[in-house]
Amino acid sequence: MRYLRLADREVEASCRLSAAQLFVLHTLAETPVLSVAELAQRTLTDQSSVSTVVARLVDRRLVTRKAARADRRRAELRISPAGMRMVMRAPRVPQTQMIAAIEAMSAARRAEAVRALEGLAAAIGANEVAPRMLFEDEPQRR
Repeated sequence: MRYLRLADREVEASCRLSAAQLFVLHTLAETPVLSVAELAQRTLTDQSSVSTVVARLVDRRLVTRKAARADRRRAELRISPAGMRMVMRAPRVPQTQMIAAIEAMSAARRAEAVRALEGLAAAIGANEVAPRMLFEDEPQRR
């Protein structure tokens, strides 16, 4: 947790974004167009969490959001040129490193890690909470 907290502070100090916001920018930089649902799937979080982060990035003009031509109900998210510049100069985010490390594990090792983490989550009651982005503020209740 200390490593993750320090990485979040480093990102905040270097580019005035949270690690969660930079993680979303990195994810959008890898794929030309994503919906909120697709972005949530790629970042391993729930849609409401991603939507909150995306709204902040749109406000800062680092991400654009437009209705899809084929389906006007679907919003298409794209990284803006300013967002791409931010990705190019920003430090690496721990989420990307963690996902890469997990993907590099053998299937057996990954299954073992999943069992251990699910046991831990159940023991502390965390499995009853929707997955949030690391160190991103909780959405305001209306």
